[in-house]
Amino acid sequence: MKKWIALLLAGLMTVTGLAACNGNSTGGSGKNPTTAEIVEAIDAAFVEKYPDLGLTGAINNMPMEVDDTTLEEKFGLSTEDVVDYTGSIAGMMTNCDMLLVVKAAEGKIDTVKAALETAIENQKAAFESYPVMGNDLRLDAAKVVVSGDYAALLMVGIANDDTTSMEPDVEMAEKAFLDAVE
Repeated sequence: MKKWIALLLAGLMTVTGLAACNGNSTGGSGKNPTTAEIVEAIDAAFVEKYPDLGLTGAINNMPMEVDDTTLEEKFGLSTEDVVDYTGSIAGMMTNCDMLLVVKAAEGKIDTVKAALETAIENQKAAFESYPVMGNDLRLDAAKVVVSGDYAALLMVGIANDDTTSMEPDVEMAEKAFLDAVE
């Protein structure tokens, strides 16, 4: 009888332990990636899609990492609004590329989403008269994607002479984002 009770208790402890391991999930998947891991997934998708271009990731025109100052000034977000963030912007004044992944602080995902949408509108206004290098196509395809407490601003795409839309590249970045967080 004691063996049966011991086995029953061991089984209950195992089930309880497995259930507790899934307690920090986002969207029910159990994933809780860092924003750097998500950006790495997006960058890897670009490198894989364009193997002959020697890309390093989604942002290739003198990428500048987003820091606390850039987060506030360019994206309108306070470090109090976020738990984690990783991103880069094109360091050339002639290129509008921006990629930012944010894990929002508790209850702040709507604030983060609104700030990123405003950042897109601001970038559109800044580049509306400068459609070179595919900027007009990138601006048209740019979007903010949200999953759980994560949000991504995707203003990315590789332009060549035949490019008529950056939507396929933005969709690829969105898929990489969602695969990483869900």
